[in-house]
Amino acid sequence: MRDSKLYDIAYFISDLMILNLLWIVFSLPVVTIFQSTEALFRSVHLLRKDEGEGVWKEFWKAFKKHFWWMLINFVITVAVILILYVDVRFFIQQNTAFAYILAGLLLSMGLMFLITLIYTFLTIQYYEGKLFDLWKTSFLLGLGHLPQTILIILTLLTALILANIMPILFFIILASVSAYVIDIIFEGVIRKYIKKDKE
Repeated sequence: MRDSKLYDIAYFISDLMILNLLWIVFSLPVVTIFQSTEALFRSVHLLRKDEGEGVWKEFWKAFKKHFWWMLINFVITVAVILILYVDVRFFIQQNTAFAYILAGLLLSMGLMFLITLIYTFLTIQYYEGKLFDLWKTSFLLGLGHLPQTILIILTLLTALILANIMPILFFIILASVSAYVIDIIFEGVIRKYIKKDKE
């Protein structure tokens, strides 16, 4: 007789591996990496809640749902990274105390942008509204819940370290497991607001 508990665990792990592969494949064009990341987070959330119609269907639906929003996010992110890189490098080359202060301020702004971007992928699952309001909500959630934000960033840093140590993990399951952990952390943030809406 088959152990249903072990079977459920094996099935769950295989779904995470499939989602990991889908994320990699759909990210290959590069310009679709944000759509793919949103789809990964959405699919992992549904998998964790044992909801949805299967990982492939849910991934594809989420990939298409906010396609243009995520494309705009991608273009803005590339522009911000290029501007920050050029400006910070310029200030550092000045080799003065004031220039280093300005470079530090720019890096701080870059960190806040990164936090907002991360929360955008998470918040969009629960959000109905305009794109600008999504950015605003993501920014406020990220800075308003610093303990959870720090945990999310640590999760991503851990994933990067593991990817460098064992690159094979990146191709097998690392992205989907990271999304799974981050979804658990974020649920502690969003649950409060969902309860308020229901009251």
